[in-house]
Amino acid sequence: MKYLLMCEGANEEKLINLLLDYDMLKINRDDLIGMRPYNVRQLKNPFIKTELKHYNKPVIIWRIGDKQNDKLVIPRELNNIVLRQNIYKYCTKPELEILLIINENLMSKFNKSGKNPKVFAKENIKFNGKKYDQSTSFLEAYYGGKNINDLVSNIIEYKRIKKNHAKDELYLADLLK
Repeated sequence: MKYLLMCEGANEEKLINLLLDYDMLKINRDDLIGMRPYNVRQLKNPFIKTELKHYNKPVIIWRIGDKQNDKLVIPRELNNIVLRQNIYKYCTKPELEILLIINENLMSKFNKSGKNPKVFAKENIKFNGKKYDQSTSFLEAYYGGKNINDLVSNIIEYKRIKKNHAKDELYLADLLK
C-alpha cells in the first residue's frame, strides 16, 4: 500500500523531505504516491486526484501540521482509494517553531514569554548570523546535513514534553524509525 503525505505548509513539507532524504522515517520515497510529500490540506487538488486515480488502490494518508481541526473531504471519485480508517494526523501543536525552541534550549524562556512560538522564534533564534524568518531555506540550513540528528532529537523531545494532543492526533516522533 502506498502513502500520501499531506503537509499543512511549505515548512512542514521541507522537514518531511529532510527526514526522507536522510532515511529517518519508517517509510521511504518509493512508498509514496508521487515519491514525495505534498503541500496540500485537502484532496481537491487536481494533481493529487490524478495521482491517486492513477494508482487506483487504497492508500494510507498522513496529514502533517499544527492545525488539525479541518476534516479531510474525500471526493466521491476517490471513495474506493481514500478510506477514512487509513487517514492519520501527525501534529506539531502549537506550531512547528516549537522544534527550534527545543533545539535552542529555550523552552523555559518561551513558556514564561506568553508569546506564540512563531513570534518567539523570530525574536530569539539565529543561525549562521541570520534570524529565523519562517523560510524553508532557514529550516534547510538549520536542520540539513549533519544537523539532521538534531531534528530527530527535537521531534522525540517534543513528544516527551507535549502530552495534550487530541486522542486522534499522533506525533511526528511516531513517523520516525
